[in-house]
Amino acid sequence: MKKKTVYIVLISLMAILILAIVLWGFRTASQQESLVPNGTPAVASKPKADRPELLQIRQETTTETIREGLQDIGKLATEEYYFTEVVNYSSVKTLWNINLGFTNSNFLISYDGVVTAGIDLTDAKIDMREDTKRIYVLLPEAEIMSVEIDFNSFQKYSEREGIGNRITLENYNDALKSIDETARQKAVDKGILNRAYENAQVIVQRMIGSLVDLNEYSLEIGRDYP
Repeated sequence: MKKKTVYIVLISLMAILILAIVLWGFRTASQQESLVPNGTPAVASKPKADRPELLQIRQETTTETIREGLQDIGKLATEEYYFTEVVNYSSVKTLWNINLGFTNSNFLISYDGVVTAGIDLTDAKIDMREDTKRIYVLLPEAEIMSVEIDFNSFQKYSEREGIGNRITLENYNDALKSIDETARQKAVDKGILNRAYENAQVIVQRMIGSLVDLNEYSLEIGRDYP
């Protein structure tokens, strides 16, 4: 009977010990779990200000990108002036400063054509300032780029040769030169260069806007730095 009682006591103590170990294990695991976050928390850090050298690199890169874009365009035709020029050619020989009317040769002709004006963007200059977030673009003056005469539009209204004064191909070439010079001057007088410059400003602004955020930078395009 005594042995049976001893066995019962030993078994009870072992059960109590095992239960204590199990409970202690659960408690330790629970404490460790509470120390581990459910996810990786976002670490809030104060934004770092751009270092001067990084600002310089970004400025140089953006400036070079704009410069290359303008140079790729090269000569930009931005305005046209269409014309119809009439040439009244007349030639008479003289003797002792006296016109010999019977030698008078003349013709009346006309040609259509177009005068084109624009700007050479390879001469443009760019100044980008990170501190003020401003971009300055200096454009060269607009110029006449070409005068194209439509030879298919040729009209001859009259032609008369005087005695001893034949009309030659050189006379017609001189007439074409006269048309070129007259058309150029008329185009300038009618403001083709001003319109060409204004149109170039709009085109350049759109091009730079495709490369740079103009909500971040202000853009000024003109003939001089402000």
